[in-house]
Amino acid sequence: MADQSDKWHHSIARYLGVSPDTSFSFGIQPGFCREAVGRYDWIYSFTDAFASNQNYFWSEFHYNKVAKTKRLKSYFGTAPFLWDLGKIATETNFEPSGSLFFIPRDDQVTIREDEWETVQQVIDTAPKPITFLVPWRSCDIWKNWDKLVLPDDSELIQMVDRETRQFTLAKLFLRHEHIYIPWPGTDIFYAEFLGRNVVVYDKLEKYRTKTDDEKVGDHRVLDHLKWGYDYLNEKQKKFFHYLCKWSKLPKKDRLFFTRDFLGLNALKSPEELYRDLYDKNLLPDDNFVNSGEYDEAYKWLQKKVKKFNNIKCSRRCSDMYNLI
Repeated sequence: MADQSDKWHHSIARYLGVSPDTSFSFGIQPGFCREAVGRYDWIYSFTDAFASNQNYFWSEFHYNKVAKTKRLKSYFGTAPFLWDLGKIATETNFEPSGSLFFIPRDDQVTIREDEWETVQQVIDTAPKPITFLVPWRSCDIWKNWDKLVLPDDSELIQMVDRETRQFTLAKLFLRHEHIYIPWPGTDIFYAEFLGRNVVVYDKLEKYRTKTDDEKVGDHRVLDHLKWGYDYLNEKQKKFFHYLCKWSKLPKKDRLFFTRDFLGLNALKSPEELYRDLYDKNLLPDDNFVNSGEYDEAYKWLQKKVKKFNNIKCSRRCSDMYNLI
């Protein structure tokens, strides 16, 4: 069985109506993987990432890229987060207001410089109330975040429960009107899917690759997870700088990228997804039992994805897409 893919494992198990302890034969690849954009994919094209030769992809560009290698049995589906988003959206009414603010982060192989004043300036101008997100893994927490002065009426959240993390994030996206993100990542596309105002507020140049002494962990996969500015190639820099201007891009270009990076044209109902995975030998038995838990979520998503159909992006957008 494949190594579990953190929060997405729980989302897929819930959507298919199986036990959260269910083991899948496939890994679940992050939709927008900075490390695999604009360069050869040394991570997810091989079996090392999930100890499996089967992968579930939810970005169309990456699915096509890896499928060509024929090293893995690849499956293209929708971003698992969207199923949980749809479930929360159909169960609760939200009037979005204020800001959801992703605090800068380090990670296992990348670190942000000590400078924090520019982040404080952005916080001081963000529409209130503000909810701040701190990474859940200790190695991902930016060491200078505690220097920031947060408004008295703000909320600070760390999504430490991997089973409920997607539900928490869904509620936060639905509650807030403005989404502040330090650098281009999947959260841009989640926000655009909901029509939120996205602000990419940090600079890529402030992030560098950690030295060997600074790294935590020794898995060889980490050698290919670097995305410090010093490590990016020219294609990556060009593409990421383009995405940093997200709110200024033509709407059709934003919709185009959102569709492809979230697998919107691969949306299936719980039963359709179950049957398809089984037919492709990615599930052990054909024993689907519809709990009905995600039926309304699927209908909600069906309506939402319609505006993403038949999108033709600009020439500039097409040129950027060809970089990846």
